[in-house]
Amino acid sequence: MTTIKSVIGVTVPQAGFVVTLEGTSLFLGILLSTFALIGIGVKVVSKFNTITNEIRDLREDLNTHANSEGHEKLLKEVELLQKDVIAFDKRFDVHLQDYTNYKDANLLQNNNLNEKINHTWNKTEKVFIEHKTDIKDLQQFLQKQENFRIRE
Repeated sequence: MTTIKSVIGVTVPQAGFVVTLEGTSLFLGILLSTFALIGIGVKVVSKFNTITNEIRDLREDLNTHANSEGHEKLLKEVELLQKDVIAFDKRFDVHLQDYTNYKDANLLQNNNLNEKINHTWNKTEKVFIEHKTDIKDLQQFLQKQENFRIRE
């Protein structure tokens, strides 16, 4: 008789650092993501610094402009223009409202006239139809008398 032996192999983990393809791709992914986040952070900070510098430059320009002579005269002229524009705007609003009211009144009057015309025309058509039937009845009656001829 023949006997078959099964042998199960067990490997004992070795002490040390084992590099696998999965571990390498995971490490590279983490490394690249970290560099991308750092790059985005650097871009955001540099844009923020650029905007801050531009705002500072604009403030300096505004302060130098405010300190230059003639600024107060220009400011008074701007205030006068602003008052004129506000007064003109109020007058324009009044005229605009007046025009709107005038237009609405004319529209109502026009619609009212159209309704009256349509109503009168409908009544007139009914009267014409009644007269036409009366005329037809008279013509038929007179034709029966045989001494009447219809002329058109």
